[in-house]
Amino acid sequence: MNIPETQELRAASKPTPIAEPPFARYIPLALWMITIAVLLLIPLKILSLGYLPAGDARRHIAKVFTDKPYKEIIAFNSYYMTDQSPGWEWLLRFLHRDFGFDLETLVAFSVASLMLCVFYAPLPWLRRPEAWLAALLAQMIAIPEVMTRFAQARPYLITEGVLIAILFAWSRRDEEKPSWPKLILTTIGITLSVWMHGTWYLWMLPIVAFCLAQRWRTAGWLAACFAAGTIVGALLTGNPIAFLEQQVLQVIAITREHLPQWMLVGEFRPSYGEFATLALIGGVILWRWLQSGQRPQLLDEPVFCMIVLCWVLGFKGDRFWADWGVPAVLVWLTMQFEEILPPLIDTASAKRVVLCGLIAAPLFLHATNDLDRRYTFNLNEVFLDAKDPSLKGWLPEHNGLFYFAQMDFFYNTFYKNPQSDWRYVLAMEPAMMRPDDLQILRQIQRYNYNPKAYEPWIEKMTPADRLVIYSGVEPPLPRLEWHNAIANIWIGRLPKAKN
Repeated sequence: MNIPETQELRAASKPTPIAEPPFARYIPLALWMITIAVLLLIPLKILSLGYLPAGDARRHIAKVFTDKPYKEIIAFNSYYMTDQSPGWEWLLRFLHRDFGFDLETLVAFSVASLMLCVFYAPLPWLRRPEAWLAALLAQMIAIPEVMTRFAQARPYLITEGVLIAILFAWSRRDEEKPSWPKLILTTIGITLSVWMHGTWYLWMLPIVAFCLAQRWRTAGWLAACFAAGTIVGALLTGNPIAFLEQQVLQVIAITREHLPQWMLVGEFRPSYGEFATLALIGGVILWRWLQSGQRPQLLDEPVFCMIVLCWVLGFKGDRFWADWGVPAVLVWLTMQFEEILPPLIDTASAKRVVLCGLIAAPLFLHATNDLDRRYTFNLNEVFLDAKDPSLKGWLPEHNGLFYFAQMDFFYNTFYKNPQSDWRYVLAMEPAMMRPDDLQILRQIQRYNYNPKAYEPWIEKMTPADRLVIYSGVEPPLPRLEWHNAIANIWIGRLPKAKN
């Protein structure tokens, strides 16, 4: 056998490479287009329903339309010294002043931009964007209320977005020394979180999670970024010591009350344990185990340690789970799906586009459906309006005080009347109230809002003040004159002196 014949035989024995379809190079582009588009369409669809988020989103937006500091709007405890989310309110004011954003535009911006902070946070680190869509869909099915959290238009969503980005960027491997761009961007992210949102002390959670996974070097570098970001974020407030101190004092004030947990605001109440999410995580772990044939080393993964840590702490306060644990679950699920999908569907296969569409469609429908009127509850809301002629004489006079026991009254009334010249006895957190008013509020709550429990406030009232009680009938408190303002809101005032 001569040499040329041998070479021909060897060439003939080699497997012929399978040619990629001509459209294969466009598949990643199609996947990214679907992912970016569906995540953008979700907030736009929600806003098209006429959605107005409740709670803190309303007071952040209302604050744009008044130059008064919160001290002149709310009767605070003495430890209150500075705003809690100064960066977010600065941004909204900037958009209103320099770009002419009106009330409705600020609402739309708040809902869409903050939701996209979470939705778009992991995109730079994804190899398969459909894995992120699958993680979102799986978590929304396990916890349908998660979309209610994402749509609240509160700056904690900035913190969640930064957390998601950091968990993706830092959990791949334990680096001897991360790159300077990575360190700088992480510090900037934490700075924005601290300045825009506050609650700087909770950034200790991911550091503890990396320590639990024995990723000591990474935990050390993250701690350095946390320290630098917290300092810079506090400096941006213009009153750094007071800003950092006030948030710690608020936590101390809440813990010192020793209240029954049902009397706390929602984020400080305990989590139910989220069994559906645990079942989801367990199913994915089993799938990975069967697929790889190797037992996963879960406690070596910082993201999984973050999930466990926040799940446990959630039994003390749901904020740990809802704001920090759920984002960690989304990151972990995405990482698992990125490992599960390649053996099932080839990278260049058109089936990836079909699969992405099959995930994107139910994700969009699930995220935007008006489950339990979560996006249209506000359409039937009514607000006290100082311009209403029927309320003349029934709103607090100059520097007067509104006494009431439901925080929603503050959010709604301040949103509608941001330039009013009265103050509110209760606002974002009961622990920030003046001590004597806080004691009266707790008694009202203990007695299930019985009108008689409001009498200590009547003792404190001046002719400029007003008392608000939610009731279907006129409150049985004859020491006050009463007016049914709107719906079930009754406003009481001291009788005017007769000439």
